[in-house]
Amino acid sequence: MFEVRLLGPVEVWEGGRRAPLGGARPLAVLAALVVHLGEVISTERLVDYVWDEEAPATAGALVATHVSAVRRALARVGTAEVIRTRPPGYVADLAADRVDARRFEELLAAGRSLGRTEEAADVLAEALGLWRGREALEGLGPSFARIEAARLAELRLVAQEESFGLALDLDRADGAIAPLLAHVAAHPLRERPRGQLMTALFRTGRVSDALRVYQQGRAVLRDELGIDPGPELRAVHQAVLTHDTAVLGTGRVTRPVPAPRSGRPRPAPSHLPPDIADFVGRADQVEWATELVRGVGDPGRTAPPIGVISGRSGIGKTALAVHVGHRTADLFPDGRLFVDLRAADTTPLEPADALARLLRAMGVDPDTLPSGVEELTGLYRTHIGHRRTLIVLDNAAGEAHLRPLLPPGPGSAVLITSRRRLVALEGAAHLDLAVPDEAEALDLLRRVAGAGRTGAEPERAAEIVALCGRLPLAVRIAGARLAARPHWAPGRLAGRLRDERRRLNELSAGDLELRTSLELGYADLDPQERRALRRLALLDLPDFAAWIAAPLLGIGTEEAEEAVERLVDCHFIDVIGVDGTGLARYRIHDLAREHARERCLVEERAEERAAAVLRLAASWLDLARKAAARGPGGAARHFPEPAAVRPLDPETEEAVLARPAAWFAAEQAGLLAAVTHCADHGMARTARDLAGALIASSAALYNQFDAWSRAHTAAMAAVRRGGDVEGEAWLLAGLGRLRYEQDRFEDSYAYFADALRLFGERVPDGAAVALAGMGTARREQARYTEALELLEAALERYGDTGDVGGRAGVLYGIGYVHREQGRGPRAREALSGALALYRAAVDLHGEGLTLRSLALCDRAEGRYADAERLLRDALRAFTGLHDTFGVMYTEQALAKVELRTGRTAQAGERLARCLAVARERQDRFGEALVLRTLGELRLAAGDGDAAREPLELAVALWTELGLPLWRARTMWDLAGVWSADGATERARAARAEALEVFRSLGGREARERADHEVP
Repeated sequence: MFEVRLLGPVEVWEGGRRAPLGGARPLAVLAALVVHLGEVISTERLVDYVWDEEAPATAGALVATHVSAVRRALARVGTAEVIRTRPPGYVADLAADRVDARRFEELLAAGRSLGRTEEAADVLAEALGLWRGREALEGLGPSFARIEAARLAELRLVAQEESFGLALDLDRADGAIAPLLAHVAAHPLRERPRGQLMTALFRTGRVSDALRVYQQGRAVLRDELGIDPGPELRAVHQAVLTHDTAVLGTGRVTRPVPAPRSGRPRPAPSHLPPDIADFVGRADQVEWATELVRGVGDPGRTAPPIGVISGRSGIGKTALAVHVGHRTADLFPDGRLFVDLRAADTTPLEPADALARLLRAMGVDPDTLPSGVEELTGLYRTHIGHRRTLIVLDNAAGEAHLRPLLPPGPGSAVLITSRRRLVALEGAAHLDLAVPDEAEALDLLRRVAGAGRTGAEPERAAEIVALCGRLPLAVRIAGARLAARPHWAPGRLAGRLRDERRRLNELSAGDLELRTSLELGYADLDPQERRALRRLALLDLPDFAAWIAAPLLGIGTEEAEEAVERLVDCHFIDVIGVDGTGLARYRIHDLAREHARERCLVEERAEERAAAVLRLAASWLDLARKAAARGPGGAARHFPEPAAVRPLDPETEEAVLARPAAWFAAEQAGLLAAVTHCADHGMARTARDLAGALIASSAALYNQFDAWSRAHTAAMAAVRRGGDVEGEAWLLAGLGRLRYEQDRFEDSYAYFADALRLFGERVPDGAAVALAGMGTARREQARYTEALELLEAALERYGDTGDVGGRAGVLYGIGYVHREQGRGPRAREALSGALALYRAAVDLHGEGLTLRSLALCDRAEGRYADAERLLRDALRAFTGLHDTFGVMYTEQALAKVELRTGRTAQAGERLARCLAVARERQDRFGEALVLRTLGELRLAAGDGDAAREPLELAVALWTELGLPLWRARTMWDLAGVWSADGATERARAARAEALEVFRSLGGREARERADHEVP
């Protein structure tokens, strides 16, 4: 049944499915329409409702966007037509009985009209049962929501107080006391329920308590409001003082408890297992559980304190519960009961069997036990109801199996352990037990193995703990193995545990075996959960987003997210944070992942596993291709066309690609793991496609070269094994690009040359890429004649119809060479061609690069205003792309324009930002370029001493990078410093050396500075 729920957080349900309504604004739009059910709400009123007084200028358009989002969410559960467009706005077209708040109001009115009857009590109970939270429209901040929540809250109080009155009228005073106590405590200024509580206490013989309740109320009213109680409450007080049963009703005398029979008393049952002698740490968790069970017998409670301790296999749930049970034994004079709800064959213990065990433990004759669950439950509640007992229910499989075992009143406490969170268990407090910190895990290892053993090699002991994932059971087994083998040093066990494929076999000692514990947890999952876990563990991903389960399992992304979250609830998967795209990131514990991978190899065919991996790889490649086009790298970062791509649904795709660079950063480790897996399992083409994707990623953008290198190395081995010559050539080109990014230009040239040899004539685009790479390396080395020949050859290979981005990049390089050699018109012609191609390809990154290069042409010719205009255009492009490198290099060029136009203060601030970025990203070329410009700035200010250090640092970097032209340019600047110091000969020699470099390399400075040979 379709239902909108307002009595708690705003939710929409259709049957058992909840609509994913998303953020606060769509929720507010839906809530406003449903609160004004059937009423046409104009767009302007919706803006007022949703934003109050802080509406943005685009609020009207945003309302339409949020309505569309609500409709999409409702369509997912099969009800798209609830929100209808009705000029001048929208209306919620929904029957009143489909809104829980409207049903609540109708039931309240019906209950009040039925008089003081059982039927009225049932109707009011049904009305109050609709509430799911502390307040209505919980979490919504707009004023309309707060006003509606306050109105409904008042009606709820009325319903509760009507219900209490009915309980008194129907002679249920004893059952009304506990809820009235809580109600009065929560609403101390309301006089009606205080009078009801006094009446209930009087009727059960608690006259002094009734008088105390009045005194407390009078004090609160005087302190808070400065008034005395009203006439009705004073009348109840007078009736209590005079025992006026005409006003209060007849009080009942409680029956005395019969004296115990003579003879030796039966001992209280104590079924708790022994506490662990070497229990360590968990101080906060022990405190949490101890405080919870100390709530037993609280007069304000009507139900037992229940604590659920959940966590993965081997985490120490049972040990914690038992430890707390022994610490608090004095609170439970009637016994401590312990039931393992798992049988040896991993089938959950049936409630009837568990009830029979509990009843026998309390001394009930086994021969008198009924056979039905209902009769057993009634008998159990009868026996446990008057006892003060701790009940530990270990290894619970689900809520349904637990409910019959819960005691009926506040006299007992319950601790439950489970691999699942059991979030549907009413009234329970929850503790998710995580692995202990490193210090606690090391302490456990020392206690089990012996301090002398672990102290001899503390680093290896720490490694053992890390290889065990700090899982207490695994650490205990490792310690036991060391204790059993005194001739083993910790380093030997650490060495055996390093091999992931052997680790589970090593973690076994006596009757302790980690694999058995993991098997029990795995068996606890349903078939679909097992399949999801196996597939997610298959690639050994360090972390992942939920969407990857969709291609792995061949299901939709929404269903995939549910599958992952169910495994979170079962503690097989941890939520480790949120990535830069706003998506949650998940991780499987190392040992659980290895066990699940083993099960995948055993339970699934090789073809099924390969198909799942290929689907995921195809989705990754599609997203990577689109992220590269949107991201800071633009077309320059495009990788060769992959063999297969698999799009996700548009909504998910848009969500993950909203921030392309952040998505690449989040997925980089997963892409690397996938490359390795595919390379090792005969999927060479997929391995090289994924390695190519890393070229487009933040590995290239932010100098994170390790992943790039490792991926290409693994994929290279795979393609060579398979004889894929073209694949090898593309990977060589990728390594050439890597070396270029690392400023290792000679190595870059060599890799591209090897790639060109393998491409030959068979792959024209590949040959063009290789030639362009060789030309770019020579361009950076200022070997301009050779660079120009290579770049023009690359352009010829591309032809007029080749890759647009590739041709644009080559034209950019040709224009760069012409500019550096002082051929301004030819430089502008090539760069204008590159700009046109980049714009045709909608490549903002390439456009920004080319605008910067055209600006350098203007700057070299003294057209500073034109140069600044182009540079600011480039800066806007790079800023919009979040391209930190593009921004840094453009700001450096802009600082030089400001320097030459006398704006030295602005230039200095800009260069300081640039230097910080270059050093943070370990960009040695960029650092040297900024240092040189900083030296020029200080020279222009007449401060030669301050200019010396940055210029000398820049010279050292140019020398290290093997870039003689840039070194010569900076030496020319240093000559100015030396001239100012009077070192004329040193300055003359430096300029002569620089001019020789300019001439030999064909640099523009050979002509520009020919007149300055002698300082």
